[in-house]
Amino acid sequence: MKLKNIALSVCTAALIACNSDKPTVADPTLKDIIGDKFLVGVALNSEQAAGRDTSAVRIVQRHFNSIVAENCMKSEVIHPEEDRYDFTLADEFVKFGEENGMTIIGHCLIWHSQLSPWFCVDNEGRNVSPEVLKQRMKDHIHTIVGRYKGRIKGWDVVNEAIEGDGSYRQSKFYEILGEEYIPLAFQFAHEADPDAELYYNDYGMHAPGRRDGVVRMVRSLKEKGLRVDAIGMQGHMGLDYPSIDDYETSILAFAATGAKIMITEWDMSALPTLNRGANIADKVAFEKALNPYPESLPDSISRLWNARMKSFMELFIKHSDVITRVTAWGVSDGDSWKNGWPVAGRRDYPLLFDRSYQPKPFLKEILEPRVAKFYEFSYSVDNSQLTIDNSMQRDGAANCQLSTVNCQLQNPVLPGCYPDPSICRVGNDYYVVNSSFAFFPGVPIWHSTDLTNWEQLGYVLNRPSQLPMYDGLRISGGIYAPDIKYNPHNGLFYMITTAVDGGGNFFVTTDDPKKCNWSDPIFLPEVGGIDPGFLFDEDGKAYIVNNDAPAGKPEYSGHRAIWIREFDWKNGCTVGKQKMIIDGGVDKSQHPVWIEGPHLYRINGTYYLMAAEGGTGPDHSEVIFTADTPFGPFKPCAINPILTQRGLPDGRPNPVTCVGHADLVQTPGGDWYAVFLGVRPYKGGHDVMGRETFLLPVTWKEDQPVILPEGETITYTANHPYGPAPLWTAEGLAKEAFFIRTPLVPCYEIGSKGQLTLTASSSDLNDKRQPAAIGRWINNWTFTAQTALDFTPREQGDFAGITCFHDDYCYIRFGKTLDKEGKPALSLEAYSRGKLCNQASTPLPKADGKLYLKVEGNDAVNYTFSYATNPKGEWTQVGEPVSADLISTQTAGGFTGTMVGIYATGNYENTNN
Repeated sequence: MKLKNIALSVCTAALIACNSDKPTVADPTLKDIIGDKFLVGVALNSEQAAGRDTSAVRIVQRHFNSIVAENCMKSEVIHPEEDRYDFTLADEFVKFGEENGMTIIGHCLIWHSQLSPWFCVDNEGRNVSPEVLKQRMKDHIHTIVGRYKGRIKGWDVVNEAIEGDGSYRQSKFYEILGEEYIPLAFQFAHEADPDAELYYNDYGMHAPGRRDGVVRMVRSLKEKGLRVDAIGMQGHMGLDYPSIDDYETSILAFAATGAKIMITEWDMSALPTLNRGANIADKVAFEKALNPYPESLPDSISRLWNARMKSFMELFIKHSDVITRVTAWGVSDGDSWKNGWPVAGRRDYPLLFDRSYQPKPFLKEILEPRVAKFYEFSYSVDNSQLTIDNSMQRDGAANCQLSTVNCQLQNPVLPGCYPDPSICRVGNDYYVVNSSFAFFPGVPIWHSTDLTNWEQLGYVLNRPSQLPMYDGLRISGGIYAPDIKYNPHNGLFYMITTAVDGGGNFFVTTDDPKKCNWSDPIFLPEVGGIDPGFLFDEDGKAYIVNNDAPAGKPEYSGHRAIWIREFDWKNGCTVGKQKMIIDGGVDKSQHPVWIEGPHLYRINGTYYLMAAEGGTGPDHSEVIFTADTPFGPFKPCAINPILTQRGLPDGRPNPVTCVGHADLVQTPGGDWYAVFLGVRPYKGGHDVMGRETFLLPVTWKEDQPVILPEGETITYTANHPYGPAPLWTAEGLAKEAFFIRTPLVPCYEIGSKGQLTLTASSSDLNDKRQPAAIGRWINNWTFTAQTALDFTPREQGDFAGITCFHDDYCYIRFGKTLDKEGKPALSLEAYSRGKLCNQASTPLPKADGKLYLKVEGNDAVNYTFSYATNPKGEWTQVGEPVSADLISTQTAGGFTGTMVGIYATGNYENTNN
């Protein structure tokens, strides 16, 4: 189906120019672009509400559809004395909103700060009685809300009542009335205007303690029959807080109360963090270091600030089903309360518009996006070009009794970066899953009925809610070693894995893998380490085995252990204590390293524990143990290792190295097979495809499985003609397509004719964020990938085309840009270990028009890049071929292969004053 685009950048592109079927919209505004998602609000000061700050007024009228009172409705301003109200400024504010057709929000009725001094005390400064305070609250709220009844949409009724640990703030209100003052405030506000929306508003809402405290409070109010229409999450942020994960967790937690969410006071300080609160009663002594940028922001800080603001805006759009308003706490940097706070003279840069009322780069990215149109992307492996000998994949294979399947095997069975395979069978259906690291979607899943022909169904973790891998996650972090198993006792499939650097161990379930609709993750914080695996036993019990540190202090580098604990599948949780069942490996006296990837089986009444040993490099191996119970004691089998390629001659033909991380499966006929990872180096240990999935038959010797006798070699076949395979069609992305980290919102749209419009992101390939890039794995040394591109760069730094990406530091890009003189050109750049080490360009006669781009892999020796101006024209090579070594695993490190695909980036920078 056609992809419905909700991305902020793509929404803009759709409005402006990316869809030729729609009229062009000139000079788009923020409210035009995002207004159908949520209200776009801004806090007004009195000068702006009165119309005297004309520059700010023009910005507000143009870009915003909601306003909130910054200070004019706070107690000290609107109710300075018990028997006197001053509505002068508030009336101007409301009039401004009405005259400009804006949604008006009142802020705030009950707050301990900026509170009129008389409110909670008598003439002698002593606390008034509870009865007196209740009456004062009622009069205050009824008078103010009643005056604007029917004119103001909603009110921040109570502000900042919960501390960071979840307890109630010890304010004067709480001191006199206890927590009762909060329901009273909501009651009085509803009485004054039954149609007005009522909100609770607080800062630091990403903190777990305050999050839980607010949830409890809101649920309590609702249990009392009181209305809480929305929870206001003040968006006072810094460069180092909050994290996207924490903020998103709070959004979901608050939404679960049934209330809507409002981002009520959004700004992001660009200065060093001093105090994460918004309580302006706090003071900090002046230090020169607290005002580091008195003139302007350095470019590096500006880029970081803009990238974070963009990520949070995308987060808000992602959750626009529950977020109803996003309000910037001021129009321009010069208006912000952050200036001069908490020390005089401090100059900050926290808002959407700079001091000259120009949009910040992240906002320009929304308002003025660069868009690249790709008409196709095709990947193919031409078997006629391959020179690898079509030999058997292991010595002695011809003698195997399982000749029917074995002779049909094309190893690797899953070519490309599909490591750490796990397999299960139900009936005649086999399913395999693989690691996916920091790419999204996560955990590719495959189906076969014969162990020979495999179809990718898609991905297990195909929703952002299942895989929130955001800024900064290393490419070789993310999803490690998934395990897939079927539980016959409830008819569900389980996939368990580790989100390394991002959450720990969790599992998901489905009743049918072919639907590609798995549950949201259920995390298991009590299960440490990595590589968890399930056993659903014959007696109805279940177990989780995993790698973790040994029970005591590690005795040597790489000393690890395998642990087990029982799993209650009826309630989806672990039970009982964990137990270490393998310490170190087969022979601890030899200091075995990195025992990991465990799988537990019950076969003919015996428990077999299989695990990888030796690390995932050339010393990788697979070993196996047996026991009479799942908790052991486990003893090494007589034959170990049961799979390895270590110690073999480096010069052997068609080598496969690093084999291990295996999993076993039995056919309906009773035969056994193993899937495992392996690497195809092309020279000196270099590889560009990462760890791939291989499959071999298993033989049983001395009551144990053996995948391959030690000393025998595995070779690979090359009968894998592939494609031409499109990366997308009019129906959507190909099943193998993926992104770099989890995009908060899509960065592309596919038209009815199959063209893909990609909005150029300010995040580039080396930013450790989510660049606008879509790709697939290279799965052979010799391949061809090509695309047709229509892209008009506007600024130097705009770039769109093809990328070969290994990680944030090792990649190649080839595409259309502007040269140093601002003229259109094709540029080829290769980066290795973060350094530009290969560069070439060729001028283009014009900036617009369609170009055809191609990259060819030549037997893993190098990559050649070329272009053509028409589909049947001659190809012109740009620069010299780029050595594959520059982006190989041997050079870059890590665990991934090479992604090839499309990509676009844009230069949206301007000067912050």
